[in-house]
Amino acid sequence: MKKIFVSLLMAMPLVASAQTSFTVESNGKKYAFPLEGTTITVTDDKITLPAEAPVYKSNLKGVSLFGKATTFQFKGMSLIADYMWAGKLMPKADDTFKFLATTNTGSDLYFGPEGDADAPIAVSGTATKGSTKFYTIESGYQQDSVLVVFNERTAQYSVMGLVKEAPYYTIDFEGSKWSALIDTPEYGGPLLYGADGGGFYTDEGVYEWTDEVTSLHSKLNNAYGSWAYWSGGAAVSNYHCDIANGSSKTQLSLPTETPAHSGDNFIVTYGYSDGSQFATDSRPVFDFQDGVARQVKGLWITNNSYFLHSLTQGDGFNQSATDDTFIDVTFEGFDAAGISQGMVKYRIQDGKKALTDWAYVDLSSLGKINTLKINYEFSKDQDNGYGFAAPAYLVIDDIEIYK
Repeated sequence: MKKIFVSLLMAMPLVASAQTSFTVESNGKKYAFPLEGTTITVTDDKITLPAEAPVYKSNLKGVSLFGKATTFQFKGMSLIADYMWAGKLMPKADDTFKFLATTNTGSDLYFGPEGDADAPIAVSGTATKGSTKFYTIESGYQQDSVLVVFNERTAQYSVMGLVKEAPYYTIDFEGSKWSALIDTPEYGGPLLYGADGGGFYTDEGVYEWTDEVTSLHSKLNNAYGSWAYWSGGAAVSNYHCDIANGSSKTQLSLPTETPAHSGDNFIVTYGYSDGSQFATDSRPVFDFQDGVARQVKGLWITNNSYFLHSLTQGDGFNQSATDDTFIDVTFEGFDAAGISQGMVKYRIQDGKKALTDWAYVDLSSLGKINTLKINYEFSKDQDNGYGFAAPAYLVIDDIEIYK
């Protein structure tokens, strides 16, 4: 039986809060532990030795990855099995790499694609010794790290986790069909507010649109007995104005200095639901006209001139932002039964700083959905006593939907 010598050491001065510790001596070394809360268990006289790392065979001093993917620095790979080396890379478009094997005598041997030109990377292949070219990474791969494995004996390699991103279609709102949906004037126009400016009193002729390729669809909401943009919706626009002139009359305008994310057109959504007794649910709604659930990859967003004017200078409904202000836009996906599939948030107002550039919002985490609704979460100062007081507009462009 092995012996463990435990000595109790009382901290001085000797008071009620004194801490007790014990020491263990093993092979000439002493280890001190607090006694309180410590359990000592003696099982048998067999000593459990720590497991030693395996030693793998190799005829090389090392293998490295080299190229644009490593910023042209030598990124060492690890020996993971006999004669097998592995290292991680990020598969970014247009990056390149090759293998550098260093012999035990210090000589360097490069391995790359066969031929006189760089070659696209494959999931697996055989590298050629002495190659002066690089493997290239094409666009369309998911931007996650991949594990590159290299066999020093056969020069075979494999790239684990290399997956092409699923193809998707981008709705850019360009063309005559979309431009015909731009209302004049921005507020009170016949397309968004009906012929008399009071809304549509029947479902006939209500403003709506459907993308022919993806079937993405949006229609003005019905509230208080009529359909109108003030009840929530998504309107096509190409308007711009200075932030100083931002108001409800310029509700469809981007700041003068902010172009559309692509082309000339974009959409401006309006609406929210804050649970207030003073407002109805006016969240803008996107669905798929054919009823088939699809996965939205993402979209580009920014703020319009009216929102930026209100948050910087205040207006008749809302006060300007303070250091404690925040406003998050939320994107919530629903299935055919109306059950939420998740939510993605993006901060469009952080203190006194507002989003003024285009920002990409990844919505792929929502999975396949039937409906997408936009709403807001906000700080108390953006509630004027009647609910959300900031202009509930969001500019969107280039919606990406997986095919």
